[in-house]
Amino acid sequence: MKSSRALLVGVLVTVPMVTAAVAPTQDQNVDTREQNFRAYAKLLRSDLKTQRKEIVTELMQLDNEDAAEFWPIFEQYDRELTEVGDGRLELVVEYARNYQNLTNEQADALMSKAFELEAQRALLKKKYFDKMKIALSATQATRFFLIENQIQHIIDLQISSELPVTQTAAK
Repeated sequence: MKSSRALLVGVLVTVPMVTAAVAPTQDQNVDTREQNFRAYAKLLRSDLKTQRKEIVTELMQLDNEDAAEFWPIFEQYDRELTEVGDGRLELVVEYARNYQNLTNEQADALMSKAFELEAQRALLKKKYFDKMKIALSATQATRFFLIENQIQHIIDLQISSELPVTQTAAK
């Protein structure tokens, strides 16, 4: 349990590095900032995948038989979650590119896409909860998604807290 807390602390320390790359500065151009963000995001994802797997392994406490059932399902889930994450990454980049002069139309489109991605993530979790409860048990599937939700909430909070606030146009 202590090492899983240490891994989560590592996540909390690493995420601001990535999200700080999104916030614009006056001496950087958009292309450089976007390239840096994409590079940081790629590095963060690979590190988080490792840490996440370690946390899940420790907290799930699966025996060999259950592990043989769980990990292939987890890998499928993770691949599909990565696709949703790609969409979220593009959304963050788009927002950071335009936040200072965001039009009402851009703001509406960004939020519509954000809600769509949030719904996709929820449907994905439900789909894999159903698979896991059949392969393992509802209790173990619940345990996994409680762990997964905690990790995702921490990451989401860190990313959100580092994003610049939209500038409001005069009415």
